[in-house]
Amino acid sequence: MKTFFLAHVLMAVVLGMNAAKPQELSTMPRVTAHHFCQLMVCDNDGQVTSLASFLRKTAPTFETPDSSLQLPQAFCTYVFCYDGWQSLRIFPHINANQTVTWHAANEQLPDDIDPEHKKYIHDVFPRLIAEVQAGNWKQVDAYIDRMAQYQCQFGSTPHTDTSRLPVSWIVGGLFLLFLIFPILMTKRASVSLSNIIKRKLYEKDYRDSGTSMPRGQGDSC
Repeated sequence: MKTFFLAHVLMAVVLGMNAAKPQELSTMPRVTAHHFCQLMVCDNDGQVTSLASFLRKTAPTFETPDSSLQLPQAFCTYVFCYDGWQSLRIFPHINANQTVTWHAANEQLPDDIDPEHKKYIHDVFPRLIAEVQAGNWKQVDAYIDRMAQYQCQFGSTPHTDTSRLPVSWIVGGLFLLFLIFPILMTKRASVSLSNIIKRKLYEKDYRDSGTSMPRGQGDSC
């Protein structure tokens, strides 16, 4: 499935570059293309990775006809000029089971997605494409930043922060320690006293045994 997806993408890129002029393809700055390729995407195998990592891993030897055009720029040409954005699953959603699913803008979105989120998913790319066509690169970068923020906020399952314990737990723990501390100290003192007594008895027995002659010696012939 991943191979088919990649072949589809690269074929569209090649056809697009052959159909357009090099000047048209190089209008998107390299830094902007690299910025877009930092977004996360879910491939057909269900693996989530950045677009840049996906391209480096699956097409390390791919070269564009124009040597001045880098792979991220060629990929962005496919995305923005040839409707490649419609199949990119780059919009995460945390469902009722607290698991993350990724969706593309053109697919039927689940019913549990908030209408406001649905509107964003359906509208953001047409607006972004309008800015790309107008060459408003600062605005394009701003759109990409907001998309990255959206992925960061909704692309991971929420977890309970255990680093901050309730104050009542802390107070209860200190009170319990205050109660058991005397018991622990008493037990420790008792053990120490018992060890001292045993030590004294051992030393006394050792001295008594040292003064007596070993059995069988000192007897007269």
